[in-house]
Amino acid sequence: MHFVILVLALAFTPSALAQRVEDQIRAEVRRYVAAINRGDAAAVAALYLDDSRTSTADDGKIHRGWKNIAGILGEILTRPGVVRMNVDSVLVRQLGNDAAIAVASYEWWQSWRREVPPVRGAITLVYARTRQGWRVVHDHTSTLETEPFGSLRRILDSGPTAPRRETILSCLVTRIIDGDGIECEGTGRVRLIGIDTPELDQDPYGRQAAAALASFVRVGSTVRLEQDVEPRDRYGRLLAYVWVDSTLVNWRMVREGWAVLLTYQPNVQYVDWLIEAERKAREERRALWATGGFECRPADHRRRECE
Repeated sequence: MHFVILVLALAFTPSALAQRVEDQIRAEVRRYVAAINRGDAAAVAALYLDDSRTSTADDGKIHRGWKNIAGILGEILTRPGVVRMNVDSVLVRQLGNDAAIAVASYEWWQSWRREVPPVRGAITLVYARTRQGWRVVHDHTSTLETEPFGSLRRILDSGPTAPRRETILSCLVTRIIDGDGIECEGTGRVRLIGIDTPELDQDPYGRQAAAALASFVRVGSTVRLEQDVEPRDRYGRLLAYVWVDSTLVNWRMVREGWAVLLTYQPNVQYVDWLIEAERKAREERRALWATGGFECRPADHRRRECE
């Protein structure tokens, strides 16, 4: 009896559950690719959440709504000939209990255009757990046609160098709140999109993350703010990507080991860079990864799951 209890306990440890989700998402990615390679537009569309907020983006163009996405898939996959897709280097990251992200390099070609080389790039699939199973709520593809296949990680590791959207807001920094929040004169509190740092009561890691942010974003300096789809969170804080010259501070905090990825659809335009930044920082044991600062991730700490 005790042996059975031990086996069940091991099966439901956080690491075991995370591995289970990763396996499920990898299986979903395989279903996605298989449906495309069959030319089955309806099957691909069925893998997306049937919701008006479901979105797809490719190289700057954003389309919203399941019906719109299903129509686009139908146009692509019902053309004469065969579309083929291959993915490689799939990275999966669980976001809480009911969301996950898969990022992969891809190769896409059309058999009736043999003189044209395949399109190569990166694809991000954001999944949500529903009653029907995992469904895609957002996808984003970026073509890297001039880069050799396999260079995805090197490109992502360089970080974004310029905003994708116009930065219509500037911020005179008056206070560093914590590792992922600042205060701007006239604007109020700003929450950095896509990242999460230890809370201040996670001593000393919260204070260290806040000090790192303070070294990147100086009080009294002016920074640029780039917004995503949703401008504010439920607490009324402005949601933004913070730019200092050509550096995306959100990305730098993750890449240097002071923050981890925490993102919510639909604010996901830099999620592929952030996933790769966390992977590299963890592998290289940067900053808090070397001192145990993320043994209890901030989100788990807030849910009191590490006590």
